[in-house]
Amino acid sequence: MDIEASNAIKLFFPNPSLLMVYFEAIANALDADATIISIDLKISSFDNPSSLQITITDNGRGFTDENFNRFKTLLKPRDEFHKGIGRLLFLDYFEKVNIDSFWSDKRRIFTFDSLFDGKAPPKEAPETANSGSILVFTGFRKERVHSYDDLKPSALKLEIIDHFLPSLLALKRKSVDFEISISLETEDTNNQKDFFSRSESITASDLPEMKEIEINGSQFDLLSNIKVRYHIRESMGKPKHLIAFNIDGRTIPANLINQKSIPAGQSIVFIFESEFFKAKSDTSRQKLILPEGINETFFNGVLRREIGDILAREIPEIAEKNKETKQQFEETFPHLLGYFEETTVGLIERDESLNAAQQSFFKDQKKVLQSEHLDDAIFEKSLELSSRSLTEYILYRDKIIRRMNEVNEADPEADIHNLIVPRYKQFEQTEFSSHIYQNNAWLLDDKFMSYSTILSEARMDAVISAIRLDDESLGGDGRPDIAMIFSADPDKSLAVDVVIVEIKRKTSDEKETLFAINQLLDRAEKLAIHCDNIQRIWYYSVIHIESTLETRLRQLKWTPLFSKGKVYYQEFSTPRPNGTEVPTPIFLLSFDAIVADAQVRNHTFLEILREGMKKYSTDHEA
Repeated sequence: MDIEASNAIKLFFPNPSLLMVYFEAIANALDADATIISIDLKISSFDNPSSLQITITDNGRGFTDENFNRFKTLLKPRDEFHKGIGRLLFLDYFEKVNIDSFWSDKRRIFTFDSLFDGKAPPKEAPETANSGSILVFTGFRKERVHSYDDLKPSALKLEIIDHFLPSLLALKRKSVDFEISISLETEDTNNQKDFFSRSESITASDLPEMKEIEINGSQFDLLSNIKVRYHIRESMGKPKHLIAFNIDGRTIPANLINQKSIPAGQSIVFIFESEFFKAKSDTSRQKLILPEGINETFFNGVLRREIGDILAREIPEIAEKNKETKQQFEETFPHLLGYFEETTVGLIERDESLNAAQQSFFKDQKKVLQSEHLDDAIFEKSLELSSRSLTEYILYRDKIIRRMNEVNEADPEADIHNLIVPRYKQFEQTEFSSHIYQNNAWLLDDKFMSYSTILSEARMDAVISAIRLDDESLGGDGRPDIAMIFSADPDKSLAVDVVIVEIKRKTSDEKETLFAINQLLDRAEKLAIHCDNIQRIWYYSVIHIESTLETRLRQLKWTPLFSKGKVYYQEFSTPRPNGTEVPTPIFLLSFDAIVADAQVRNHTFLEILREGMKKYSTDHEA
């Protein structure tokens, strides 16, 4: 040949495969009007690729002078639909191809290899010879066959149907009888890989029954319309998913939808045909090449919508499942309403849809935050994004409440404290926006959302040592189970409030419980002395409140507060040695009161924001 084959292969076929050898040979046979094509494979064993021999026989017009002259000259296609380079694949995988071809009363025999000189004068053919060609591929060049499926008739049948579906359907519409047979002969079988001598055939009965619609090409500035041929059915076995362009009788995969968008058990075939697609593939026939002026995103979007409309019409369960998914999004992610793609193709892919919506939300946030001038449009957008961020935060609080609701008596008290306020971690006001997601003191009262300083472990140790009571029961780490959060850094501010949460172990002993309440006042006194800039101590003690204790608390002038659980309140003052007093309101509450009351407050916020997001989304859709 006049060109170095290996370099040409790299140039024209960046991702060659053995399948493409079959495809090129079959394409040549179909171009020669063959209706009977046989592919016979022989191999001693899969692990002995050098023994592979492929014989492809057809009843086409044969290598006439015209056909042979094109074959021997690289890059000399018959017309604009042919590339004139497919035969290079033969020499990439095989040392040589012996060709014996018949037509009229002529016969041409030659060997196609790296030394092929283009000389093969025709000879007289036997009178009994039928027109057609026989190609025998020998001398496999690769170290191994990539996959068993490259040799198995059952797998090759599916690949050949998919690749040549447009051409085969055209023969079927013309009522042309055709057959493509594939056989494998091997000495070494492998039942586990379903690899053994067998044969398959492809006829018109193996092709799907196709429906069709047309897309108006004017929306793309095309002179020709696009025909959509499609087939959808339930599949008992492995479903077929084929979405492709028909380019010159072959399918070129169209990456338009995610396979996860197709309901399980549904086989789908979509073939897009148009005069516009003719000769519009790359040299390896693996990609559609759109001309300049055609916006690929818009083009693919229109085709996606057509697929989506057809799927929704043909598979009713898609609409039902998508409605359920959208309702779940509305309930679970109301802050992203309006960012979810409205027109979907097939089933909504939950993770991808969420990720896309979240990225769009972040992009808008970045745009607003980077704006130097706050005009009316940006101001309105900033209000919207603020509402969405607040909704996201309220959703986070809902998660915390649910987790608190799962806590039981067997859980360590330290775990409960960490849900309310992470112990021994220092937060600063300068990082309020991120730390607000870790300070859950709002479970007790929303006014504590602004409290920002949680002591580091070292500083907490010093405070705990100072306020530890004599003979008190300590936790497993040698500390009392206390969570503490300040309204500001107590070492820097002139005056601060502090919230203390202390969990008392469940007991039915009234005297022990009342003694534990007195301990709260003792600890408050020690804390007021240790931190002399504390101006108020909010004390929350989580205890078991049964009926007898309730009676005693009422006798001691504790005030019951409205709650879904049990909450009692009393105002105390904690004296300091200098004569000043620190207001010390103490709340005694049952564990279920924390969860239930927080849930009611948070649910109110969430419903207001959710309805606001729904209204905003609906208004902007209109």
